[in-house]
Amino acid sequence: MKTLPQPPHLTNYTWRPAARADAAAIFQLFLDIDAHDHRHWAGTLHDWEMEFDDPDLDSSRDTLIALTPAGQAAALAWVYSPRQIENKHRAYLWPDIHPDHRLPELTDFVLRWSEARARQILAERNDGRPRLLRGSAMRHDHYRIDLFQSHGFTPIRYFFTMRRDLAHAVAPVVLPAGLSMHPWSPEVDERTFAAFNDSFRDHWGFEPVKKEIWDLFFVGRSSFRPDLSFVVMAGEAVVGFSINFHSPEENARKGIDEGWIGDLGVVRAWRRQGVATALLNRSMQAFQAAGIAHAALGVDSENPTGALSVYENVGFAVIEQSMALGKT
Repeated sequence: MKTLPQPPHLTNYTWRPAARADAAAIFQLFLDIDAHDHRHWAGTLHDWEMEFDDPDLDSSRDTLIALTPAGQAAALAWVYSPRQIENKHRAYLWPDIHPDHRLPELTDFVLRWSEARARQILAERNDGRPRLLRGSAMRHDHYRIDLFQSHGFTPIRYFFTMRRDLAHAVAPVVLPAGLSMHPWSPEVDERTFAAFNDSFRDHWGFEPVKKEIWDLFFVGRSSFRPDLSFVVMAGEAVVGFSINFHSPEENARKGIDEGWIGDLGVVRAWRRQGVATALLNRSMQAFQAAGIAHAALGVDSENPTGALSVYENVGFAVIEQSMALGKT
């Protein structure tokens, strides 16, 4: 196995793997980057603490943090690669450098280390399946895009963030005969989880998630709102769902009150029959009743199910774009 690159000889930086005790410093790093680069990726401190519970992350090997003498996080390399896959091995690279510490040799090292660690991980999975290194950037973030492209990454997919003003009326909920809609509850969680993996199976880049990941990062997030989330059922089976979120803390930073339609899906047998539209309308009605001013969501610009037009038809409009960058 190839050895990892060594940190540059720069004074005032201590390099070591990141640990849960660094969550607050990492959170502040992302807050500072978000403010400088006009993005909204920081989440909450609780989100960062949960990242260290991810069963697919070995933080002692898959992360590297640069700390200043004052304990500030100056840079972070974070590599994540799900172990349970069906189609393609992917390693996700998150190289993040504080705006005050973007020295060329430091930024170059963070991405070189991330790529080298990602290749170590993928080399251990020698089962003949394709492999991909993947990064992400906002479409306007030329610094981050240039960093990836200078290391041979190229754009491979684009995504939209969409928003709708809930001051405007929401259409009534209409479902096909034989279906019923209910608020999400723990009693339907297992069935919702199964429907999630089934409904997203044909989406670009999707790999089925494990139940422990679902429990941690979907219905386990502090911003998850079960009272604003819904499932559509055919008898006892969940055939559609909208898992929704609301984070007053993140909204305060953005200066806008919005609820997130985080994960909306419909199993194949019930697509193109108005189920997604019904879930959207019910979610927006619930947001309105909770006094939330806007609804937001993310979508693959080339979504194969026609989701983009569904969202546009109920009043959503694109407000920003992001991209995935890849390298084999």
